[in-house]
Amino acid sequence: LFRRSTNPYESDCSGVKVLGSDGLNVADLRRFLPKKCDEEVNDEGAEVKVSPSSSIDALHQTLNISHMAPTGPDSLPTFPSSETDPFVMTSRPAVYFIGNCDEFEARLVGEKGETIDTAADDDATRLVCVPSFSATGEVVLVNLRTLECDVVSFNDVSP
Repeated sequence: LFRRSTNPYESDCSGVKVLGSDGLNVADLRRFLPKKCDEEVNDEGAEVKVSPSSSIDALHQTLNISHMAPTGPDSLPTFPSSETDPFVMTSRPAVYFIGNCDEFEARLVGEKGETIDTAADDDATRLVCVPSFSATGEVVLVNLRTLECDVVSFNDVSP
């Protein structure tokens, strides 16, 4: 059964707060974040490759500042509100996701924003970058008890 939802999306799934969006907020934020520089040495000498910050890093930043769309309405089309900012996070979600990413990425962060290995406490947040299904044929499943992720591929193309 197909059911449409809002963008951004917020829900309580069996007592687990889930928050996410289509990813445009993070894609726009990445335009303003510092670029990563990697030096690569080849036969002709050193070459510096500049790449944008990753989607997971930008998603992590929005969680740290508790704001889903920090570039709106300046460069991200959002409806400004004179009374409250609807994109401010008033509480931490257990699962925070964005869609339409180039690839799957996931990170587990503790209550202070640090990267952690396991969700030992209730204050952990699983950050998930969900790849574009039309481009990758992949979906992401999240175990709401452990916050572990699994990627399921519907691609029938073998490598």
